[in-house]
Amino acid sequence: MNRQSNRKPLLYSLEPLDLSGHRLRATVRIAEPDPKGQIISLPAWIPGSYLIRDFSRHIEHISARSGKQSVTLTKLDNHRWRIAPCSGPLTITTVIYAWDLSVRGAHLDETHCFLNGTSVFLEVQGQQEHPCRLTLLPPPKPTRWRAFTSMPQYARANATKGRNGFGTYIAENYDALIDHPIEMGDPQVIKFDACGAPHEMVFTGLIPNLDLKRIAQDVKKICEAQIRFFEPDTARVPFLDSATKYVFMTMVTGDAYGGLEHRASTALMASRKDLPTLEHDKAPEGYQTFLGLVSHEYFHTWNVKRIKPAAFAPYRLAAESHTRLLWIFEGFTSYYDDLFLLRSGVIDQPTYLKTLGKQIASVMTMPGRHKQSAAESSFDAWTRYYKQDENAANAIISYYTKGSLVALALDLTIRLATDHQHSLDDVMRLLWVRYGRDFYQGNPIGLSEKGFPQLVRDATGVDVSDEIQRWAYGREDLPLKQLFTTQGLSLEWKTGNARPSLDIRTRKQGEHMVIAAVLEGGAAHTAGLSAHDLLVAIDGVRIDSVSNTLDAILASYQPDQKISVHVFRRDELRCFELTLAAPPLADCILQDTRQP
Repeated sequence: MNRQSNRKPLLYSLEPLDLSGHRLRATVRIAEPDPKGQIISLPAWIPGSYLIRDFSRHIEHISARSGKQSVTLTKLDNHRWRIAPCSGPLTITTVIYAWDLSVRGAHLDETHCFLNGTSVFLEVQGQQEHPCRLTLLPPPKPTRWRAFTSMPQYARANATKGRNGFGTYIAENYDALIDHPIEMGDPQVIKFDACGAPHEMVFTGLIPNLDLKRIAQDVKKICEAQIRFFEPDTARVPFLDSATKYVFMTMVTGDAYGGLEHRASTALMASRKDLPTLEHDKAPEGYQTFLGLVSHEYFHTWNVKRIKPAAFAPYRLAAESHTRLLWIFEGFTSYYDDLFLLRSGVIDQPTYLKTLGKQIASVMTMPGRHKQSAAESSFDAWTRYYKQDENAANAIISYYTKGSLVALALDLTIRLATDHQHSLDDVMRLLWVRYGRDFYQGNPIGLSEKGFPQLVRDATGVDVSDEIQRWAYGREDLPLKQLFTTQGLSLEWKTGNARPSLDIRTRKQGEHMVIAAVLEGGAAHTAGLSAHDLLVAIDGVRIDSVSNTLDAILASYQPDQKISVHVFRRDELRCFELTLAAPPLADCILQDTRQP
């Protein structure tokens, strides 16, 4: 007998209730609540974004009924409620304030609705493995809205039918329910097949003359390259077992950037200026950034959504879930995202080497790389990476960027040791076979905290346990220059400009310039300047963000010259004597020495 068939489905509904007030109404009907008192909860965080977000704080109203009778709810902690015992089916209704314009939460206004299930769908304790049916309702007033999700529609004859994507959907359990984000509105849409699998791109926001055809052509190349990378023999996608298509949901604004992966879709935010338009033959410079983001999130379809660290198999969404392996799951994905732009033909090799040089520079100019390892950065994501302050550059390193360089160094090391017979590609494919391919089909295991070195040895025959210990768990710089030389590539450092430096990072605040970060051991640190100081003048010349910029003023000076810097610290005017530093070697230049 099929145990799943004995589990009565949980019936969810969702309605954009108040567009101008940004309120959603969600319900869940529990056919057989716990007779001792049903406990319900809302996740505290969303997979892929490692910070406690307390989504339940957005619940404005919650109530329970059994038949026509109200049932008492008692809040147990930040995320959980206990419902008094009742004799029959139980319906819980929530009203949720949805005004988080990000890839992580829920956002509703008169133009669209985007949501992640972690923000709105209550978890029924003890029934997480029950099938879930979700009925999507249109807004109360007639609109041109359509609904988009990778969740499969419920095909039974008595299922609620709807137009334009509204109606009833089915998820095999709660984990699946919250892993299919939903977009409603009137977006620009284009569809394509990659290796025979349906894909859909949904763009929300004002984007005049968006070149959908160009975007779809480029993204298709990236998708097909990644599909064939993991499944070279079958080119089979992993998501059609639980979805009907893959959906890219992109919210476009003036300056947004970000992404969050899901099992058969991804939520993206992009800047309008980074997307190609029909009236321009040449794509904007930021278009590569957008394609790199698409490539990164799509690669997560395999690496993170199915190949997981053991700490995430399964996810425990009520509290932090620590792992030291994010340098593999996010860092390796960051290595392969741009690499697949090259492999798919979307960019050429010189462009790739330039991009890789920027990635190397972003790590090597961070003093914090000597204070935190990639593994420590992974473990401390919850309290340090996602809670960065003005001292972050001096104190931490990113498991994304440092992890990508560890991947690069391991790839080059394996290639060198095997005379190019093996590479990191073999490691990723073995990870997929052992930990990913069957993850949602009865093999829900994850990579153990200490299992990676042996897996590399199994995949390639190369023992890199010492390198992993030094590069990922230690804090030393990677020997990239030497490794590149073995592959016919050169690595050189150059100054970005000839101007002397204060060794600070700045940000604009209206017409003013403010110190965003002071690099440890640099000129500003030695002189006593601090983050949040508002720059006023250098040697009596006013600094602003328009004409008399800091760079323009410093162009008149030489390294080792002494200057007077006036700043406002809070509401107090202060003056510091500072010796200018030489321009930093901040540009990493990679070149193919094999080219004639």
